[in-house]
Amino acid sequence: MAEEKSTFGRPLKALRIQFRWLLRKMSNSIDHTEVIDHVRSEGLLSGRYVFMIVMSCAIATLGLLLSSPAVIIGAMLISPLMGPIMLMGFSLSILDWPALRRGMLSMGCGTVAAIAISFLITLVSPLSDATPEILARTRPNFFDLLVAVFSGLAGGYAVINRKGETIVGVAIATALMPPLAVTGFGLAVGSLSIAGGAFFLFMTNLLAIALSVTILSRLYSFGAEHGSKSTLWQTALVVSVFAALSIPLGLALRDIAYETRVLNLVKSSLLDPFQESRARVADVSVSFPKNGDLTVQATVRTRQQVAGAEASLAEKLSAELGRPVLVDLDQVLVDEDKALETESFMRLADSSIGAPLREEISRLESMTRQSQGASALRAAIPFEYTAADIDSDALRATIFAKPTDTLSLSAFRTIESRMSSNFADWTVVIIPPVSELPAIAFETGSADISDQGESVLGDSVWALQRWGAGAVEVVGYASTSGEVQRFDNRSLAIRRAQAVADRLQALGFEATPIGEYRAFRQTADERERGYRSFQAVIIRPVS
Repeated sequence: MAEEKSTFGRPLKALRIQFRWLLRKMSNSIDHTEVIDHVRSEGLLSGRYVFMIVMSCAIATLGLLLSSPAVIIGAMLISPLMGPIMLMGFSLSILDWPALRRGMLSMGCGTVAAIAISFLITLVSPLSDATPEILARTRPNFFDLLVAVFSGLAGGYAVINRKGETIVGVAIATALMPPLAVTGFGLAVGSLSIAGGAFFLFMTNLLAIALSVTILSRLYSFGAEHGSKSTLWQTALVVSVFAALSIPLGLALRDIAYETRVLNLVKSSLLDPFQESRARVADVSVSFPKNGDLTVQATVRTRQQVAGAEASLAEKLSAELGRPVLVDLDQVLVDEDKALETESFMRLADSSIGAPLREEISRLESMTRQSQGASALRAAIPFEYTAADIDSDALRATIFAKPTDTLSLSAFRTIESRMSSNFADWTVVIIPPVSELPAIAFETGSADISDQGESVLGDSVWALQRWGAGAVEVVGYASTSGEVQRFDNRSLAIRRAQAVADRLQALGFEATPIGEYRAFRQTADERERGYRSFQAVIIRPVS
């Protein structure tokens, strides 16, 4: 038995000897005094350091608000956070407490300055929705800890060998600066969950990077003169901190993995009750309340409603997941695709407006052929028309424009105004071709009509009056930016619709407001056309 232990012990002993020899060789190739002097000079608090912190965090905040990874990475290129965090790590290794205090002072002042500038930029910014880039930094997990550890090891190696410090500094800043910017954002918008999650991520990364630097510097024999006793308590400190950080972050990673599995299961099961109706999933979200049942909210576009779909899904998901599941399922009856949906709308508009107009056109065409005179006004019409009622006795001209892709409602309205000015004695009325009305734009996060939207609303009212439309649907939309404010987005869509409906009702229209937050393909369309395309209201004539 003793011989067997000796057989296994010799290779291990040889391996330890080789490892120690390698560490001594690496240590002997390093000028320890020069490295420590460099770290101390780079980690000091200065006006340049604070200025660059503020500039870096300002750029990072704008990148987060715009959800632009390129801008965020650009901000990291000028961040000076590597200096004080290296000083903290090396100070722990060589037990230089005054240097450790200076490093902590530099890091503390930089942290306060970064959060302050992010707070101020968010307060004055018209963009206040939590973008995906912001939300990604509010829920740290064990992988974030690993990123920080590897960044710290790379940073310590670069500083000790004096190679590639700038590039590694970008990686370290990437782990620290965006969470600080999100902390300021969360405080500015009054969301403690966002601010708290981001600051926890910052502190996790800060401790992990600093302690990783301490570990690497000890391997290079920094602080070796303090003996094995200091090494023992330093090792105990590092292990304790990493264990304390790993437990909550590991649990968070476990929760994220569970939520991902649940979401995939929900997506794969949603269409099970709609086997024969060629249905499609338009939208799905899953809520995981701490104290309550798991809740699924989904919208399914189907050509035929299925009774009992909610109960069937809830039963299946509860059985699969082993916990109660509540299902809130909206079944929207639609045509086969968007093209058919648009065609259906145009048929509706034609039946409610086009048919009466065609009868009027037919009557006016015969009158126009019989009328004489008014040739100058007829010659001044700058577009093709299907009919023109020009009454020389009453000095009134009603012109029905042909459908065209070159002239907008605004253009027809302007032409009517100019012809009325040029023929002051005449009453000129232009009937534009029936078409889908343009979207009325709103400012981000606001229920107030923008200046451009006011102009579009005026054109739409003019067209509806010319078409003789008395009843309309006012459909409000809101972008999906900031899912933590989903209820506010739903409310915003209906408030926008109500704002336009109130204006139309004051002008004598029968206007019904409708909120369509998260319309069909909205998430995909937002990625292609941007969020602003859904910050609008559309007016639809009805029969």
